[in-house]
Order: sequence, then structure tokens, then C-alpha cells
Amino acid sequence: FTEGPLWNPRDGTLVFSDIPSDRLHRWRPGGPVEVFRAPSHMANGNTLDRQGRLLSCEHATSRVTRTEPDGRLTVIASHWAGKELNSPNDIVVGGECIYFTDPTYGLERRKREQKDNGVYRLDPTSSVVTLVQAEFDAPNGICFSPDQQRVYVADSGRKARIGAFPVEKGGT
Repeated sequence: FTEGPLWNPRDGTLVFSDIPSDRLHRWRPGGPVEVFRAPSHMANGNTLDRQGRLLSCEHATSRVTRTEPDGRLTVIASHWAGKELNSPNDIVVGGECIYFTDPTYGLERRKREQKDNGVYRLDPTSSVVTLVQAEFDAPNGICFSPDQQRVYVADSGRKARIGAFPVEKGGT
């Protein structure tokens, strides 16, 4: 069971999540698959920030983390409006901001605090998390158009649709 595949061009590796086994794996072409992080806190979506650091969405902890060059984890998002996020799922960097989806997939053991299944924007400079879209049943995958003028969000809920939204100046 794999999720969140990410090619890292800096070190020539593929990182991917194995949610049920609670691990992140890493593979180099021609080499074996190795465990990169265990536990991964049920990490799902992965991407790189502008400095090439790994960003991961963690279902089990309701947080978004950054892997520092020395391997330490830094929590970059865990709450919005004073309440714990649902279950961050997928993540992408657009412009100077980080965007992530937050359905309820990983809430088996926790009480839900956010009323919406939303899409959030994180300003990495100020660390401010902003809800940018709340009109989804289960926001899942997220990506930008090549020119970064639109963001696409897959809704895996009962409506099963893909939303396309223009990105305004400032990342809204």
C-alpha cells in the first residue's frame, strides 16, 4: 500500500508512504527499498519545500511536518482557529506558500475538532495557516497547473469531483 510518491532530484531517491505499516520508504535506482522513517505517524502526502526539505502530511498526529537536513522533524502545521486539524492528507508547494488537504481519513482514534474538510494554505514565513476552501466532502489530492495560476483538488467524497480554482495574488 503506497501513497505520496516523491522524486527527490537532489539525492536521486524516491520517497513514498506506507500508511498501514506506519513507515516512509526510500528507494534509489538499482538499490533496495529501505525504511526512511518509522514510525511515520501514518504519513501520506509528501512534497519538497523551496529549500528541498521533505514535507509530509501525517494522519495519526493531525499535523504537517518538515524533515530538517539533520533528520529532525519540525511541525509546521497542526491547528487552525485553535482546533486540531482533521487528518492532513496531501500537500503541494505553490509560489511561496504550502497548500494541503485535510479530510477525516485518519481520525479513527481521535475526536474531530474541525467542522470542515478543507484545503489550507501555510505561509512558511509567518507560519500562519489559512483555510482557503471548505466546499469539499473529502479533499484528497492537490496539484497546481504548470503556470501555477490554478490549483486542482480531487474530492473523493460522495460527489467525486475535481475542483479547479484560480490562485490570486498573495496565494488566496
